[in-house]
Amino acid sequence: MATVNLLPNGDVSNDWTLSGGSDVYALIDDDHTGSIATDAVKLTTTSVGDDFIVDLQNFTEAHSSIDGVQAVVRAGNNGRGKTFKIKTRLLNNASPAGVYYDEDSATQTASAGYKTITFTNRTTSDGSSAWTNTELNNLRLYVEAEANSGGTLSCTYCYVIVTYTEPVSADN
Repeated sequence: MATVNLLPNGDVSNDWTLSGGSDVYALIDDDHTGSIATDAVKLTTTSVGDDFIVDLQNFTEAHSSIDGVQAVVRAGNNGRGKTFKIKTRLLNNASPAGVYYDEDSATQTASAGYKTITFTNRTTSDGSSAWTNTELNNLRLYVEAEANSGGTLSCTYCYVIVTYTEPVSADN
């Protein structure tokens, strides 16, 4: 099986504070490997319930099947003794619009560095049907500050992993 990351490439809505610029997706489409305190390209919030929604890149890989879709968020709070939780939703932007999946992270403890929160790999779009290109190309990622015990919650990177089976080529 092969994988590809679908990165944010457009803003839909936002309640978080931008560290600079005017585009949410531009702040969360690449990773920061240093500490939260030294990251100048991120989103921040102190309010529970703040959320943002981003469009994602299209899925363009040649494939024989789409085997799974999984949200990933790198977030953190560097306040001593603080905790936080992130909620994600995989949204359908097509008509009829709706929610494919809604998932809460476990409670995360604060640290100087970001935590990579990997959500459940979803093998179907509706509990029984395989994912389609159309569904992936209409996919949006919703991220919410579901809980924050104090201090500032930061988000530096978000994406969706698509696992797929490459097509089998015929021998001559």
